[in-house]
Amino acid sequence: MLAITSKIYLVAITLFTVSFLTAAAQTPITVTTDKPAYSDGSTIMISGTVTDQLSIPISIIIKDSSQHIVYIAQTNPNPDNTYSTQAVAGGDLWKTMGTYEIDVTYGGADKTSKTTFEFTSSTQPVSGAGNQTNATQAVPEFGSLSVSVSIFAISTLAIVIFYARVRPSFKI
Repeated sequence: MLAITSKIYLVAITLFTVSFLTAAAQTPITVTTDKPAYSDGSTIMISGTVTDQLSIPISIIIKDSSQHIVYIAQTNPNPDNTYSTQAVAGGDLWKTMGTYEIDVTYGGADKTSKTTFEFTSSTQPVSGAGNQTNATQAVPEFGSLSVSVSIFAISTLAIVIFYARVRPSFKI
């Protein structure tokens, strides 16, 4: 009876570890722009998805290449877990040309995502190609997928070691 109980605990711990890592690997929020570059006065289309409805707004912050905030807004996700908003490039705060970063947050520091775009002068042509390849995923609670795999491997190893140590005391 004791051996069956220990096997049940091993299976339960393994299933819990796998389900926990699967939940941690989900991306809580994504962000993309419709173009890779914008000039002064251009409209930036910002969109993405969320995994859960939290009944709070999504915070959107755009920073210049020196990490100075040039734009702040909030928007709510749609019922289908998508969101979109518009920002106008340029103005008094948009002083430098270069790479700008969009940071979106939805419910906490572990639910963030970023993407970048180029802010150019109005005399440079702006490409019409979408920025889908520039979209970045949020980092899950435990970091990247390789960190999650490491946690899973360590958990599995710990279970095997634990079982090897307690197994001699149980009779099948």
